[in-house]
Formats: sequence, C-alpha cells, structure tokens
Amino acid sequence: MDNKNLFSIGEIAKAVGITRKAILNYEAKGLVLPDKKDGIAGNRYYTIDTFTQIRTIRVFQDLGLSLDEIREYFDGSSDLKPMIQRLEKMRDEINLTIEKLKERTREKGDIIKEIIIGPQAVYSRTYSADSIADKTNLLRDTALEAMRAYGTDTTKRMYFTEYSAASSGEISYCVAVPHESEGEYIRRISEHKAISFFHHGAYEDIPEARKRLVFYAEENNIKLSGVFRNIYLEGPPQHKDKAKFITQIIALVEE
Repeated sequence: MDNKNLFSIGEIAKAVGITRKAILNYEAKGLVLPDKKDGIAGNRYYTIDTFTQIRTIRVFQDLGLSLDEIREYFDGSSDLKPMIQRLEKMRDEINLTIEKLKERTREKGDIIKEIIIGPQAVYSRTYSADSIADKTNLLRDTALEAMRAYGTDTTKRMYFTEYSAASSGEISYCVAVPHESEGEYIRRISEHKAISFFHHGAYEDIPEARKRLVFYAEENNIKLSGVFRNIYLEGPPQHKDKAKFITQIIALVEE
C-alpha cells in the first residue's frame, strides 16, 4: 500500500484527539490492527476505514462504554438492547441537565409553553401543611423514604409536588423512582398534556406566578383539570439566595 493513502499513528491521534498510547491500547485489546507496519521501528499506518473505527471507539468510550463492551459491539457478540437502554438513560440525564443549565442563563418571565408530560413512576405521600418550611421538610422526608426504599430514576426530575386548586391544603409529595418499583406509595403517572413555564424566585411567590397559567388558559380556550405541579429544578441544595430558585410550574390540561 502507498503510504500517501495512509495515516500515521500521530496523524490519527491528532485527528481523533487522543494519545498514541490510547491507540496502542486499542491494538492490545484486539479492537484494531495497523494496516501497515514499515521500517525497523515498525511505524504504524492506518487506512481511512481504520481511522473511522478508531473514532467510533473513542465516541463509545466518551459515552461510558468499556473497551470490552466495544469489542463485543464490533464482534456482534453482545446483546445490544442493554447498551441501547444505557445510552438512552444517559441521553435523558444529559437533556435534563442541559434544560436546567439553560434556565440558569435566562431572565425572569419565560414564556408559557404547551407540553406533553411523559409517564413515570413516583413514590407519593399526601399531607397537609401551611408554611413553606413545613412543606420543604415534608418533601425532604418523602425523598429520604423513597431513596432508601427504591433508589431514584435519574432520567426524571428528582421530585415535585402536586395539588388541586380546589383542595383544602393537601399536597402530594412525589419522588421519581425506577419504573419497575412496586409498593404501597408507588403511583404510575400516565402521559398528560399541560401548560408550563419556569419560575425564577422564592417559593412564596409561586401562588401568584401560577395565576399566569390560569390566565393563559382562559385566553387560549384551554380547559384545565385543576391539578397543578411544581417541579423543583434548583432550590436550597444549590442556592442560599431565594431569587435564584428555579421551579417549573405546570397546569394539567383536561383530557
């Protein structure tokens, strides 16, 4: 083969953004082989196809796959379903993080959007409480119970509260748990249409902010079910300044 149609190991390393040592490690693991060795020192050269393979290995590594898993992928000897599920979970976790970071950069007064809330399993306890401090403690206690009993579903927002506009102060405190969870306080929430916006500010201001959703629904002939949710993106664990709290306020639409 003509060396002008091949890549040196240094060129490959630079193009992919890895070290020569990493490529040699791929060879040691049986993932790739040089397409040509030249000279006494055994200089390595690679075709464009091998370059593509090395790039694929690096992408999979960045996604958290081990070299053994990647080798099984190339060999066709592994069940791809668990790998797909794992990558889908990672995608959902990344999307949640991106959404939260974007909200940090936005000014107050985000626009109201019509959305679809996906299905999920939650650990849910219902209590009555008056003060913000009591409500915050109840949510923390519910989260602790859920974590100890079931763990968490990191592809969903960790926790939210749900309440009816017609209720007398009763609030359901909900914590995301793995889909397969079963138990007395496990609820399965179905997909639902809703309207929503992100509130930047103290929890004390949420009742007033919620009126924006009611007004929006009236203006756009949207019939609400009367059920609201507050999904907590950032609060006391991240900020001491209440003005920096971020809460997604949701009004469910009547189906």
